[in-house]
Amino acid sequence: MVKLFISLLILIIAVLAAVLLVQDDPGFVLIKYADFSLETSLAFGIVAVVVGGLLIQLFLRFLLSIWRLPTTLTKQSEKRRADKSRKLLNIGLIDLAEGRFEQAESNLLKFIDLAENPLINYLAAARAAQQQDKFDQRDNYLKAAHDVKPEAAIAIGVSQAELQLASRQTERALATLTHLRSVAPKHDYVLKLLAKVYYEIQEWSLLCDLLPEVRKKKLFKDEKLAKLEIKAFTGCLSEAAEREDESLDKAWAKIPKVYQTQADLILHYIDLVNRYSRDSKLIEQIVVKSINQQWNIDLLDYYGRLPVEDTTVQLATTEKWLQDYGSSDVLLLALGRICIRLKLWGKAQNYLEASIGIRPSVQSCFELANLLDSDELNEQQAACKYYRDGLELSLSNK
Repeated sequence: MVKLFISLLILIIAVLAAVLLVQDDPGFVLIKYADFSLETSLAFGIVAVVVGGLLIQLFLRFLLSIWRLPTTLTKQSEKRRADKSRKLLNIGLIDLAEGRFEQAESNLLKFIDLAENPLINYLAAARAAQQQDKFDQRDNYLKAAHDVKPEAAIAIGVSQAELQLASRQTERALATLTHLRSVAPKHDYVLKLLAKVYYEIQEWSLLCDLLPEVRKKKLFKDEKLAKLEIKAFTGCLSEAAEREDESLDKAWAKIPKVYQTQADLILHYIDLVNRYSRDSKLIEQIVVKSINQQWNIDLLDYYGRLPVEDTTVQLATTEKWLQDYGSSDVLLLALGRICIRLKLWGKAQNYLEASIGIRPSVQSCFELANLLDSDELNEQQAACKYYRDGLELSLSNK
């Protein structure tokens, strides 16, 4: 339309120019060929030449359009199909998000040969196939995605690992992530997924090797990372304890100092030491050192029940904590138990009654009831009262 307007404008300008040119002297133009001759004014001749030129140009364009017609029709057809492919991609992604997985898979694969980025189509189709438990088809789509865009191997591999994890194909996911780790050792998300896989399959030693880098890069929130590390360290200690060499001590030494004060981890370590070596002196040293570093009632309760070689030293240590930290029901209960082992009956009774006075517990009530019911004190009526109190506390805690 614009070109036609320009052509008409040129024609009008030519006519006006011709009129202005010949207004003083109209002149003439003579065309003669053999016996044929044509004579006209100069103005008309100029206009005829311009009009003729324009007509010739239009005719040539018409011929060129006819010549290009097959190519033009092909391009228009491909454009329509590409537009439809783009539209189907959007529809397929919506279907996938809304849970219409079979329909999504079908829409994502239509006209995929004309898709602007077939990688997206194949990855989305793989997720749709996964939701239908079509795992072989899912893997075919992932392979096709790699074929159309091999430079996106990391992105495809990560998607494959995620899908394998979601379908509980943990061993396959491990193989995929191990390969990705070798190709892209600094890839944060690959590292995070690999840590999750090690956690799932309980490969504690391998997980412990990853944890320093995981912690450095802050790949998990603090609370989740702490849970992951405690579980990994616990597993590493258990694995080390099964070997007869000094692996347990070495595994404990490798654990960061901040975690060597965690009560659950310490108790697990102590349990392993007790189970495999029965070195009560070592256990006592570990517990005392841990409580001195960080006050913890779980360790304190364990220490009160721990039989040691020198119970007198144990009592002195615990009474020093009483002076340093003040009274608490758990500390007084521990003192009562230690005094019972030392056969300090009156002192044990005082500590146990003081513990119950702060906060009655099933353990303190039963410990005192057993002491009062013993041959040494023989206070059966008082013992019955504490047996009853302990039973009521036990029932109320259920």
